[in-house]
Amino acid sequence: MPQRPPIHRPVGRRDKRERDRDTDRKRDPAVRALYRSARWLRERRLFLAAHPLCAECQRQDRLSAAGVVDHIIPHRGDTARFWDPTGWQPLCAPCHSRKTAAEDGGFGNRRTEREPAG
Repeated sequence: MPQRPPIHRPVGRRDKRERDRDTDRKRDPAVRALYRSARWLRERRLFLAAHPLCAECQRQDRLSAAGVVDHIIPHRGDTARFWDPTGWQPLCAPCHSRKTAAEDGGFGNRRTEREPAG
């Protein structure tokens, strides 16, 4: 049986799975437990079934399947805000990455402190 040739990468380059694992390890254990809970996985699946299109793409007159449930206002570990479905929106992965990088200070952006109005 033929074997796949080895993949040569520059020294220090990690694949997406390794980067995601490192990011997950840095996350607060309490928040990590929320995202891994059976309740969240069920709620996420039901929310995406009810809202299959990306909200941000729809605002820009594009159609794209949603694959991520985004917390409109970052919950920052607040469980009440985490479980409040009125604070969720369906996003595709590129839109979620863009929003998260802008809010959490990724890619050299300054971190924004958005709080709920009212």
